[in-house]
Amino acid sequence: MRRNRFLGLLGSIIVLTVWQVVGMSGVLGPGIAAPTEILTGVLSDGPAFYGTHIPVTLASASVGYFWGNLAAIACAAVVTTVPELEKLVLQAGVASACIPLIAIAPILAACFDGLVTSAIMAAVSVFFTTLVGTINGLRHADSLSKDLVRAYGGGKYLVLRKVELLSALPSILTALKVAVPGAILGAIIGEFMGQERGLGAALVVAQSSSDVVRTWGITLVSSLIAGLAFVVVNAIQKIATPWAAGIAGGEA
Repeated sequence: MRRNRFLGLLGSIIVLTVWQVVGMSGVLGPGIAAPTEILTGVLSDGPAFYGTHIPVTLASASVGYFWGNLAAIACAAVVTTVPELEKLVLQAGVASACIPLIAIAPILAACFDGLVTSAIMAAVSVFFTTLVGTINGLRHADSLSKDLVRAYGGGKYLVLRKVELLSALPSILTALKVAVPGAILGAIIGEFMGQERGLGAALVVAQSSSDVVRTWGITLVSSLIAGLAFVVVNAIQKIATPWAAGIAGGEA
């Protein structure tokens, strides 16, 4: 474990060093800013700049994340209780994953205001990931537990609530964790469509004015937000399903 961490740290140092040299030398052109320059730019912009845009992006991403995941879990539950709808639901999920976000953003922007567009984009971004994760978890519920509930007179909905959803909780939370960066990305792409605030809107302005350092800075901050959100959901997963880690360890 320590060796893996050391190798990971060493790899990161090498990448940052090469990036710094390339950025300072300009060998690949002016579009590559050095990490130190990017960090200085982020600190220079500070709360005055990012405090205006980050809350907007987080609000849109959070709304889309909530409704997109809720819809995915509900659809997975429907598939489990009504298997005849599985093909239709999975086709809708695949379609949501295959359609390029940047292609549907202008259509949504023509129908809704900016915040709604960003929220829908975030919801579309997370739907398929959570749908597949939830269906997979529901299908692997313990058959003996389901038979026991049925033996006491429970129907398919009681089996779903008492056995399948609890059994699928680790898979659901894993899917929610994986979906976090998608929600941030979807919200930012939605903000490309003429919004005045939000990290996506700020990114468009920075690119239009050829502000390379700020463009890299906004990208870095967006990545950090996605990473922090990932860590938060990961912590929730460990707290909510402490038995899952033990099972995974035993299987390994």
